[in-house]
Amino acid sequence: MATRPHVARVLRGAEASASTAALSLTRSTRAFRPHRVMTSTTGSSTRRRIATPVALLSKIAPAAKTKPPKAPPAGTDADAAAFKAAGAILAVPTLPTLVAPDAVEEAFNVTHSGGWADPSAFARISDVQHFSNVVGTDCFALIALCALYVLADAAENARLDSATYQRLALALVLYGGSSTLGVALAVAAGVLDPSLTPSPSIAALVETTLAFAPAMASSASAMNKYGGGMAGAKERVAADLSTVTKLGDTSEKGGYLEYYYKLSFWASMIVGGAFAFSPLSPLAIVNEYTPSGQIVQRAFGLGAVFMLAPAQFVLLDACRRGRLGGGTFKKLNLAVAAAIAGIDAMTVYTFAAAQALSPDAAVLADASGRIYNYVGALAVSFSIFGVYLYQGIFARK
Repeated sequence: MATRPHVARVLRGAEASASTAALSLTRSTRAFRPHRVMTSTTGSSTRRRIATPVALLSKIAPAAKTKPPKAPPAGTDADAAAFKAAGAILAVPTLPTLVAPDAVEEAFNVTHSGGWADPSAFARISDVQHFSNVVGTDCFALIALCALYVLADAAENARLDSATYQRLALALVLYGGSSTLGVALAVAAGVLDPSLTPSPSIAALVETTLAFAPAMASSASAMNKYGGGMAGAKERVAADLSTVTKLGDTSEKGGYLEYYYKLSFWASMIVGGAFAFSPLSPLAIVNEYTPSGQIVQRAFGLGAVFMLAPAQFVLLDACRRGRLGGGTFKKLNLAVAAAIAGIDAMTVYTFAAAQALSPDAAVLADASGRIYNYVGALAVSFSIFGVYLYQGIFARK
């Protein structure tokens, strides 16, 4: 039976539509599959693969972030060598002075006689006072030498950015700077007014500067490179003052021992400040108002305020953290104990030497402090010596 014309046209249209749909499906499938394209190069054919959309996306993905470079070590061999050299230079004049202060007394143009060997060898009561001031002041150099030693060790172990070592560095700058400035002012006073005699010699100023300059320079360098300079130092001082002024605020690890360290810190600040910033000494056989007499008297207070007290705060901070058993803090405890022992020995010795001279009331007219301050000072010093010595030997981490 013959197909009608219009039916045939419908069938042919359906077949064409089906073919078109199949061709479109095939092309859309191939679009998401890699396929090969033929290119001709100098008569030969090469094939290259077209990447899939996933591969293209992976190529434009951001690269992984690189880690920032590590911070440089907080201390170098050069820093350690500088601290060691500074310690050696400071030790040259200070250690012999503990035994024989005559050379320093001569440079500062104060009278001297007698010594450790024979307390009866002192000719004048003022000589006893000069001996007492010079030896007592020199004891604080033991703490400075210990600070330089532990700073050298910290430099070798890249720990100079620690607050502990930054505090010690600042103390050395202040101790050396204040001592040098004090001698310079005493020399200047004598130069400007020759009637103010005696005054320290120029040699005294030069020797003081040479002794302290390397310690100050190496410490200032460590502060600038690893501690944020003076701005960082001011922030630490503000935070430290906030800690030490809260006497009753003790940590769980610090307890009563932390309370004792706070009290000993303030004792050094108050007593040292009285020696350093008052023309009248709180404990003196004779008060002298000449440039030389004033500087050898006030230098003791400068050492107490700017070297002893900062070292005591370092130990206070270690106590709060339960770190007194660390090597740095045991050494500092022993250094403070040694300095206090030297001061106590000098105090007892010069008291006996003064008594051997049998001074009358006229000679002692300018004395200050009397027996009450003497006994009180020794009682406080003995307790500090005992506690610091014990912690230097037996403290545990």
